[in-house]
Amino acid sequence: MTAGPLLQVRDLAITYRGGRGIIPGRRRSFEAVKGVSFDIAAGQGFALVGESGSGKTTIGRAILRLLMPSRGSIVFDGQDIMAFGRRTPLSYRRDVQVVFQDPRSSLNPRRTVRDTLTQVLKRHFGMAGAEATRQATELLAQVGLPSYHLNRYPGELSGGQQQRVAIARALAPKPRLLVCDEPVSALDVSTQSQILNLLADLRRDLNLACLFISHDLAVVRQVADVVAVMNRGTIVESGPTETLYTRPQADYTKILLASVPSLAPRRRAKDEIPGVQP
Repeated sequence: MTAGPLLQVRDLAITYRGGRGIIPGRRRSFEAVKGVSFDIAAGQGFALVGESGSGKTTIGRAILRLLMPSRGSIVFDGQDIMAFGRRTPLSYRRDVQVVFQDPRSSLNPRRTVRDTLTQVLKRHFGMAGAEATRQATELLAQVGLPSYHLNRYPGELSGGQQQRVAIARALAPKPRLLVCDEPVSALDVSTQSQILNLLADLRRDLNLACLFISHDLAVVRQVADVVAVMNRGTIVESGPTETLYTRPQADYTKILLASVPSLAPRRRAKDEIPGVQP
């Protein structure tokens, strides 16, 4: 284990290759990420925020080795993950886990919660039988679900319960970095708050580093120590969460903050209120 950051991203560029254009022999391409760099420390909550198409999810996919960068490096615990070759070591799969946006599509509808969790435990730790069931029960308790959910199928659970199961599955290999790709955007507002509180508690209790990917600045404020704002494939501003929220520097960040809805009613000036003298 290194003394530096747990994850280092340096000059990362990712290009999508498209179909053939109108000129024979040439293929169209799109550079989705353009020279992005950032660090994530052990136990830190780091957020990538931006509108759709900003490149934030593409970066997450590269960290998960679901696509290969065209330039730059991704170093996890001192090891360049691009040097792994075509096959990703099981140890990296164990250390870096993901929580997807929609738990309905990320959970197998034909498997019970027990099967979903014990399969991961068997693959990474060789657990089976009563030992695996006991560990699966503890994982459910960690995410706030009682043990009787072990025998349920995803279709019998609410959206929030499904996402808790997805989080439990991600925690099963005891990861050091959790990539959360829009983890609450498919949930209703009240459930979003519960899941965000859960992720914040888990990060603190397990000293778990988290990369939060979101289009919503209001969401990541609750869970991130550092926020990086992305626009058109680049980071336009980054810094401690409260500093970025209270003293944004980039115009794009100010626009995103202005679009965050507020629960507080807007008050009009005195001269706009009937019967009130200025």
